[in-house]
Amino acid sequence: MMAWSQSGLVGPGGVPGGPGSSGTVGPMGRPGEDGPDGRDGGKGANGDRGESGRSGNQGKSGVKGRKGPFGKTGPSGLGGLHGAPGQIGKQGAKGEQGEEGDPGAPGGCKCGRPARSAFSVAVTQSSPKEHQPIHFRRILLNEGDHYNASTGKFVCVIPGVYYFSYDITIGNKHLAIGLVLNGQYKIRTLDTISGNHDVASGSTILHLQSSDQVWLQVYNSGHNGLFFDPFWTDSTFTGFLIYAEQDYLNEADREANAKESRS
Repeated sequence: MMAWSQSGLVGPGGVPGGPGSSGTVGPMGRPGEDGPDGRDGGKGANGDRGESGRSGNQGKSGVKGRKGPFGKTGPSGLGGLHGAPGQIGKQGAKGEQGEEGDPGAPGGCKCGRPARSAFSVAVTQSSPKEHQPIHFRRILLNEGDHYNASTGKFVCVIPGVYYFSYDITIGNKHLAIGLVLNGQYKIRTLDTISGNHDVASGSTILHLQSSDQVWLQVYNSGHNGLFFDPFWTDSTFTGFLIYAEQDYLNEADREANAKESRS
């Protein structure tokens, strides 16, 4: 059997003990809510100017603006230096003929013989071959020997203007004959027989260059009535120089003068 004891009165407090050692750090608490924004501060003083930065890349060209109005004419500048002479311009139009001048002093030209070219020839047989040069083998005149009897062609040596004509006796057939320059007909005549005999004729003026060739030929096989009789009729082909080109004459004069100066 236990005996119960009765508690006594509380005694006076004891002397406080010294601080205990620090406990371990507790876990971090949750973040608190944001506080209200503070008031803006006053404008601070200007700071020192910083160093210039590097130049940026050149931008793209902008759209071309509209043309502005013409400005006022500025004062005339000083005259520039004389430029180099320009090229010679084209020859102008021929002016009106001036008044006749006084006769000049006699020249010293030792010119060669004048330009001459003429021929007149006749046929020696009837009905020549068609579409080929007619051979006029009987030579009445051949000044300069520019007509070739073996080919029937006149060959131009002196460039200039020439007159040509023909008179052909026809008998018992029609005659289709033409004057040819370098293979091209320049004139054609077609004569139909109205009796036993007739005469076909034609003429023209041509401007020829050196080496041009002129001849007569029958151009239709069924119309070859050229007739020859040595006792009472002739058929002739004639041509002559009217005037030579001035360039040819000038060159001939220069050659003649040069030859005279060398002799």
